[in-house]
Amino acid sequence: CVRCDDCVRACASTHGGNPRFLRHGKTFDHWMVANACMHCVDPVCMIGCPTGAIHRTIEGGIVVINDDTCIGCATCANSCPYDNIRMVEIRDGRGNPVRDPESQNPIVKATKCDLCATQLGGPACVRACPHDALMRTDFHAAMAQIGSSSK
Repeated sequence: CVRCDDCVRACASTHGGNPRFLRHGKTFDHWMVANACMHCVDPVCMIGCPTGAIHRTIEGGIVVINDDTCIGCATCANSCPYDNIRMVEIRDGRGNPVRDPESQNPIVKATKCDLCATQLGGPACVRACPHDALMRTDFHAAMAQIGSSSK
């Protein structure tokens, strides 16, 4: 990773100008583990969502947020143990904040990685990396593979 942020720009362009991924995370050995949604087995972020906007897809079991039903209450963001759900101002196609018609305040909603579930070819961030430095993987499977290869 040369920190060019092509992955973040690809994510933003795939999601209407609203990136669901920021290139940051902890470093283990010589690997930077980007902080993106873990799509947990038992996601605590789904507990307490008043509209059911955050849910698991039937096909693939990916944890997603429905932008149309999210009311921006931040319940999911406050309960994510990995801080992978961010509250962001929603922007239109030109990059301008979408505003509440009554208060004129910017509309804020929860956002997180959805693995580009609606995109053919998988996550846009992975496809955009010019150095093949980015991949989506199951962290536990990767650690098991590293452990078995060192024996």
